[in-house]
Amino acid sequence: MKFEIKEKNMHSLVELQKVLQDLDLIGTIDGWEQRLSVAIKDERVRSILDLETPTITDLSEVFDTPGRILAIRMDLNREVKNHKKPVIALLILKGIICGKIPSEKIATLIDGGNYNSARAMSFYAHRFDMKSIYVMSRLFPQNIIDILKQSGLEVIQAPRKYENAREREFYEYLRDLVRDHEFCSSKQGLYCTWHARDGGKALYPLGCEIAKQLEVVPDIVISCLGAGTTLEGVQIAIQNYFSEIGGKVPEIMVAEHELSPLFAKRMPELVSPPSQHLGKVLEDFYTTVPELPHTVIGPHYDEINPLLSEKSIARITGIVQYSQDGWKYVHQELLRKGLSVGNSSAANISAAIQLARDGKTVLTEIFEPFWQFYYDPNH
Repeated sequence: MKFEIKEKNMHSLVELQKVLQDLDLIGTIDGWEQRLSVAIKDERVRSILDLETPTITDLSEVFDTPGRILAIRMDLNREVKNHKKPVIALLILKGIICGKIPSEKIATLIDGGNYNSARAMSFYAHRFDMKSIYVMSRLFPQNIIDILKQSGLEVIQAPRKYENAREREFYEYLRDLVRDHEFCSSKQGLYCTWHARDGGKALYPLGCEIAKQLEVVPDIVISCLGAGTTLEGVQIAIQNYFSEIGGKVPEIMVAEHELSPLFAKRMPELVSPPSQHLGKVLEDFYTTVPELPHTVIGPHYDEINPLLSEKSIARITGIVQYSQDGWKYVHQELLRKGLSVGNSSAANISAAIQLARDGKTVLTEIFEPFWQFYYDPNH
């Protein structure tokens, strides 16, 4: 897989800063969410950030369910075809709104997470002529790390610290690096976007835009949950939008792998077990990582993101579990129909199918296409 960045799309943070100064939106950290929601209405801001509102696709006919399955198409984003592109864009915008960047003392963007957010970080660092560092789990295979490094991203894999806290391991290492003055100086100054902490708040205005373009009010908005940006920035935004305009309000549910039952253990009374009758997996060609229970990457394996607020978690009213065969069947059925989706996106849709079989109108999200590194070359 080749990672390409187009030179003609380069911009500067100063250019974006000037637009925000014209709009009188630069200030302290207090009230940044409201100022950001105003900023993204400006076409100059959207153009510099290459920010777009994702489209909605109706997948109901693909799976022939009594209800409807609607999908937010983050996989169709320009340049960076995944759901973390707008998250990183809006967190950079937050940095300018709060007066942190641009700065002569900061040359490097840094954050931590998985492949999609790393790819988005690399894209925006290049777009704004900055360096970029991404802290990732020690368990990521070398071929994925190599793909990211091709774009100029510096990848740092956190050392082993815990046996059963794989996400906490690299988040804490990121925190320690940002606090290390010697390390910061060696990188000519760092600005951390903190997507696991602030991503949902930054994405929220875009989630409201998604709600406005829905032609029907869904009964349920469901998604896998990792850092929580989709919960706080899309699902809660959509629920709030329909609550504010009156009428039916969609429920918020989480799709969760039966092998990583984090929410299922916390909220056992809300759990729907995985369906055993989705369909047959024709070919098991998926890569595996020995240390991981499954490769639906993004949702956490060991613990719920400790930075996710209890107030947000309280919005969840259902946990729909999916199985290994369930998400793989959905992935292969979509491939046969000409639609390539990633593992976690297939997991989302498999959970949505279970709900749509009960006649519900279900909204979920396609995070990404199926990346080649998900395929086992030895199969």
